[in-house]
Amino acid sequence: MDIEEKLYRTGKGHWNHFSLELEQIFEAAKKWKTKTEGYDKLWLCWNVDPDWCLVQQQLVKDAGWTPLVGSDPRAKAPVLLEGSIEIDFNEDLKLPMLHMMFPIEFAFLYAKKLAFWHSDLLVRNKNVSYLAEVFESLQEGDIAVTKPNRGIKNTILNKYNRYWELAGCTTQAASKHQFETGSGWFGHVAYHPNSPKAEFAKKSKIYYDHGSGIKYWAKNLKPKNSKVYLIPEKLLDEGHCTRIRSKHYVAQSPNNSRRNLALDLSYNFDLKTECQKLDLRDTYKKVLPK
Repeated sequence: MDIEEKLYRTGKGHWNHFSLELEQIFEAAKKWKTKTEGYDKLWLCWNVDPDWCLVQQQLVKDAGWTPLVGSDPRAKAPVLLEGSIEIDFNEDLKLPMLHMMFPIEFAFLYAKKLAFWHSDLLVRNKNVSYLAEVFESLQEGDIAVTKPNRGIKNTILNKYNRYWELAGCTTQAASKHQFETGSGWFGHVAYHPNSPKAEFAKKSKIYYDHGSGIKYWAKNLKPKNSKVYLIPEKLLDEGHCTRIRSKHYVAQSPNNSRRNLALDLSYNFDLKTECQKLDLRDTYKKVLPK
């Protein structure tokens, strides 16, 4: 595997081909922390499309949280709403792509509490309020995650056995403990630099993708006083604008580490139409009046 492909997989958030020194990330995070000082209710809105990101920012603001905007370097520059803050998480790392998993994996370095959701997710106002209440209730050491619903067959086969980042929230203590025990959000968690060698065989058997390490942590390593709150996927699925729920999805980028949601999202889904389906017309008009 060439170095370019390893860098893409690094930006995607997989430990088995990770090509950065941790010291680089810790050093870069000093800048991230200066941007977040004084904020205790940050909600990550990952920009792959400025218009979609604007709607997400407005939903977060209406819920009483502070939108924290980061971006895939391949996307157009985000537009910030008043009160939002922006961090260029890739400024010093200079990866060819950066997935939202990156700032989530290293949340303990700069955030007391970090909520997050997929860039292609739209949520009804009442359900955003529900999420905000759950996230606000989290105590230090707790997390909230989406529980995937992939059917009985996949449950029996142990396929997709993970907790999901479709929407969730982490606290600094939980994030730090997950990193120290080698069981965070990145994929291929068996290769985590802090994962004990004695756990390699066991971790190698779990599902490879993002969030499997979090479920491993919850079942095996979580401190007794930490809690995991499960958000049912069915609460969010209607607004998840993804190939998973679209029969007519036409990919504009490969379905691998080089997948580019900046190309795929607006090509396959009309933002205004999706907002109308979820009674988000007023939210849309606030940020995109024309």
